[in-house]
Amino acid sequence: MKSKTALLKEIAEFLNEETEVQSMLFGALKRLVEGSEFSTGWIFFIDNEGHHQLVSDYELPQALERNDCHYMTEGPCWCVSRYHQGKLTKASNIITCSRIVKANRKFPTETGGITHHATVPLQSGQEKFGLLNVATPHKETYSAEELELLESVAFQIGSAIKRIALTEKEREIALTNERNRLARDLHDSVNQMLFSLKLTAHAAGAQTVDNRSKMAFSIIEETSQNAVNEMRALIWQLKPIGLEEGLTHAIRQYAQVLNLETTIHVDGLVQFDNKEEITIFRMVQEALNNIRKHAETQEAVITISADSVKIEDNGKGFTASSADQLPTHGLGNMQQRAESIGGQLSIDSSKAGTTITLQLKG
Repeated sequence: MKSKTALLKEIAEFLNEETEVQSMLFGALKRLVEGSEFSTGWIFFIDNEGHHQLVSDYELPQALERNDCHYMTEGPCWCVSRYHQGKLTKASNIITCSRIVKANRKFPTETGGITHHATVPLQSGQEKFGLLNVATPHKETYSAEELELLESVAFQIGSAIKRIALTEKEREIALTNERNRLARDLHDSVNQMLFSLKLTAHAAGAQTVDNRSKMAFSIIEETSQNAVNEMRALIWQLKPIGLEEGLTHAIRQYAQVLNLETTIHVDGLVQFDNKEEITIFRMVQEALNNIRKHAETQEAVITISADSVKIEDNGKGFTASSADQLPTHGLGNMQQRAESIGGQLSIDSSKAGTTITLQLKG
């Protein structure tokens, strides 16, 4: 066991170097447990609706780890409810933990002697993130000194979460600016040159009388037009023009660029935040690109609701083995985008067509 000062110093130095939330949470939790008398710890992130997510844990008793931490992820509990109600503002002793009680009833020999835990909110200024919980076997009440240590570590973790989020936001802004610059450069240079090539080939073909030359100029004109279309699609991927006028408007415009006949259904009142809207648009872009290049169809149906987005086509479909041949980063890229907004991606493909569904968290 380390002194409070030494432990806080170690955790602070670790947090200062971390750039990824998940590894930061686990590392801080590990150092807290190993450097104190606490035997286990876990962290919940809690959204504005009061839904909690177990985002990190360390040395949980076997009963609490069973079935993918079922007791930690399912159902309400006192600390999460008090946090959501705004009544949990400092480190506190939890008199009865319903999660531990349920686990102890089912697996009385697998809770490691843990019956109670301490809890503290994770926040930075007025922005709240969730809860840090710790426990020690055969201990019902945690001392003022232990709660003070818990508050200090929670403050450090909350500040680190905020710092990483701000850094990520700055990175996204820089990436967006770079995308916009590239889009402008491509439009002003390469796109214009391709368009000039198309016009030149058309004019030359009209003036020549040699059939072979006419055919060659015709091929050049067609190829340059295809290149112009590809360039426009690429510029759209770099800079989603029209998204400021709404998601469906941007999708319709992009479908027109690809010459796809796209039907869009919107079920109920749909309102996404900025990150969700951009991510969904990027995923729809990827799906429409795949349809145009691989499905051998010019039609797509998109259904958007508050908790899901579905893209359907009646093309030839694909198998798991052929999915690797899809453009850009293919389905793997779409999966990563879905996970970035807490969603789940599912794909159903057959000879009758393909359905891609993004299920958003409720």
